[in-house]
Amino acid sequence: MPNSLKKAPIKVLVLTLPQSEDRQTRIEAALTNAGIDFEFFWGVDGRTDRDPVFAMYDKPKRVWLKGQPMSQGQLGCFASHYNIWKRCVEEGANYVVLEDDVLFDAPLLKQFLEDALGFPRRLECLRLFKNKTRNHKTTNLGSTGRFDILRYTKGPMSTMGYYITPAAAEKFLVASNPIFLSVDIYMDRYWVNGVQCLGVQPAIVTHDYGFESIIGYGEKVGRRPLFVRLIREAFTLTERLRRFYYNLRVGNVAIEKKILGDD
Repeated sequence: MPNSLKKAPIKVLVLTLPQSEDRQTRIEAALTNAGIDFEFFWGVDGRTDRDPVFAMYDKPKRVWLKGQPMSQGQLGCFASHYNIWKRCVEEGANYVVLEDDVLFDAPLLKQFLEDALGFPRRLECLRLFKNKTRNHKTTNLGSTGRFDILRYTKGPMSTMGYYITPAAAEKFLVASNPIFLSVDIYMDRYWVNGVQCLGVQPAIVTHDYGFESIIGYGEKVGRRPLFVRLIREAFTLTERLRRFYYNLRVGNVAIEKKILGDD
């Protein structure tokens, strides 16, 4: 497979909050023991912080389409990843982003960081964990280095670990306004943001369920009125149809040629 990417620096960022010292201690020890250089990226705590990204939040649209607002934790999580994408573009460096509550296979992560130096230029974003969502199809597009590149017809609904280039980061930034969905769902909307939903095999990262989530999903509401439920279902159906027609229009062969083929 052609290595069309000029070697570029790859930075490992661990997204965390200042108060999450127990998470930081654990993942710092794991990365240090593996001999992997990294940097903590201080995220936004939506419960206490105020970030300029919040100005893009369209609460009326969110409530209209989903029946309830985003939680403060979801807003903070979106702002945190948005700020990572912004820095990725500004630095012109490729990133591996890990959330602070993940477990990782150290040899695989080290191999990935080595192989990623020779990734094709158009291989812009890769999820580093297994897609466990229901009713999705996976296509093996081919291999680069020692990893198979997988295309998903439905996103994995998580941001626990991913590889991203400035090209993908810029696409995410451009398409993110207005904010009305959680960041993982937004990243999965490849038919909107133009970033193909790809993963790797073998998977490198898993979630450590020993830590309690600090994102939160807001208070549960009672049974919603019928018109609210109908609007929500209509939005969900529209999203599925848009995803279906995109997959129908842009086949795996075209994706493979565009991403893994010669420039």
